[in-house]
Amino acid sequence: MKKGLLLIIAFASFVANAQIETDRPDFTESPNTVPKGALQVETGFIFENDKIENLGGSFEYQNMTVNTTLLRFGLQENFELRFNWANNRNEVTQKRLIQGGADSSISFIASGFSTSFIGFKTNLYMTDKISIGFLGHLYIPDLSSGDFKVDNQKVASELLLPVSYQITERFGVAAQYGITWDGLTPNPTTSYTLAFGYAITDQLSCYVEPYGFLTNNGEELHLVNGGFTYLINDNLQLDLTGGFGLNEEAPDNFISCGASFLLFNK
Repeated sequence: MKKGLLLIIAFASFVANAQIETDRPDFTESPNTVPKGALQVETGFIFENDKIENLGGSFEYQNMTVNTTLLRFGLQENFELRFNWANNRNEVTQKRLIQGGADSSISFIASGFSTSFIGFKTNLYMTDKISIGFLGHLYIPDLSSGDFKVDNQKVASELLLPVSYQITERFGVAAQYGITWDGLTPNPTTSYTLAFGYAITDQLSCYVEPYGFLTNNGEELHLVNGGFTYLINDNLQLDLTGGFGLNEEAPDNFISCGASFLLFNK
């Protein structure tokens, strides 16, 4: 069942000659790394709505990621270290019909830091047109807190393989395959993405991206999102995006905004 799916979304920037290249706001990671010695911060906010109808009532979910932050440090050329955390607040309202047709509702709120990850990204292959990357993440249960701390949860892993192709100077396409374990069951969740990006101007870009998951309990979630990025300068980028589910199991809709900046670049 689709309980509290919080989308930490990423974006492969298609802006030509831009110094900063980010992993947000879409779900597809950039296959390229930050420069050696560079520290890049990518932070944002996500608000998600979902509603499930059941016999005699419904469940309504409002999942808020108050802050999700990704730190990227270029350890070597084509190799970066990564650390991510997210502060979440999820509200679930159960509505049910009682005798006489009146509504009765009960709300539950969960808050805290969800499981953070540490990891790496490396670029495996790059030409003027094609770039292929590989990412590995470890989700550490001891770094979670509050209602998101789960007993007996083990360290979980994630592997991602993003590929991008620059079709023209302003238009590009990217895709990604991922496999993720949750630290509770041996069955993984697999994911796919396909992102199309277009640079409207040298500063303003847009994208659209269908993507989905096959969860470890056999459910399929298919969604689409799209949005904009705006390059303030070579070291600062703003983003705004939104999306919606394409099937019943997926979240109904979400919106996200954020900023990414390069703190220093040796």
